[in-house]
Amino acid sequence: MSANAQMDRINRAVQRGAERAIEKKAEEKAEEAVSREIDKAFERAEAERAKGEAEAEKALNKAAEAIDEAQKNQEEADAQAASIPNEIPNVGNAPYTPDESEFAFFAMKKGMVQVFVSKDAKGKITSQSRNTIKSITGEKNAFAIEYESEVLDDKGNPANKDNPLIVNYRVVVKDGLMYLDLKGMFGTMEGLEGVQASGSAVKIPNSLAVGQTIDDAKANLRIGFINCVVITTEGKCLATEDVKVEAGTFHCYKVSQKTNSTVMGIRSEGTTVTWYAKGVGAVKTETYDKSGKLLSSQELKSNS
Repeated sequence: MSANAQMDRINRAVQRGAERAIEKKAEEKAEEAVSREIDKAFERAEAERAKGEAEAEKALNKAAEAIDEAQKNQEEADAQAASIPNEIPNVGNAPYTPDESEFAFFAMKKGMVQVFVSKDAKGKITSQSRNTIKSITGEKNAFAIEYESEVLDDKGNPANKDNPLIVNYRVVVKDGLMYLDLKGMFGTMEGLEGVQASGSAVKIPNSLAVGQTIDDAKANLRIGFINCVVITTEGKCLATEDVKVEAGTFHCYKVSQKTNSTVMGIRSEGTTVTWYAKGVGAVKTETYDKSGKLLSSQELKSNS
């Protein structure tokens, strides 16, 4: 072998050795880098786990506090509702036809049918209801009006064709005062099982006047495990106004009431403004949240 060939062989051997040394060093550095990244990943995972456990514990504590607060609110609402007595007068059972001088702020003629439309804050119809007077019994200045109200969909069809939702309720008019029996209204819901209701009457004088106040009222409705308490306060007649709706134009008394609702311990406050016409009832109703934002409305669509 020539000297040049031998030198070339030596050079190649040195080169291969250098390459292997470089590769080995690179592998070692890569392994070290991978090991460091794995350690960092484990550290981050452990930190996230610890943070997650802390956040989970914090969330559980908040949930427990919210449950305790809801339970306390519900107990207070139930106690407040129970503190208002139910005062529905007794009247006779003989058929009776009241004259116009006895008209209160509800529909007052047997067989009268009224259709109402309910709308959301944007004015879109969400549902309808059809109210029919089934009977009027009693005597002069002391009589009861029996109503049947069927819940309809936004098109005016039964909301549930197989099992219509019908509410039967009554209004008692005695000695110049109208009583809406909330207990009877909620307690006779057909199509809903396990309904329990209690409450005082909504009382509205037959002859309203601007500035006149309205008594407080409450309704306690329980459907299964859901308990709802609604208390109305600060009722007052604000004005008299002519109100135009689809059913026509009516001379109305504008009544405002504060509403305090507690549903499964969750409280909400708002205001309801209703325009009442004698012998017709609620022509228009608007519901607002506690900040004064319109939530929904209801208007009389037909009155026959």
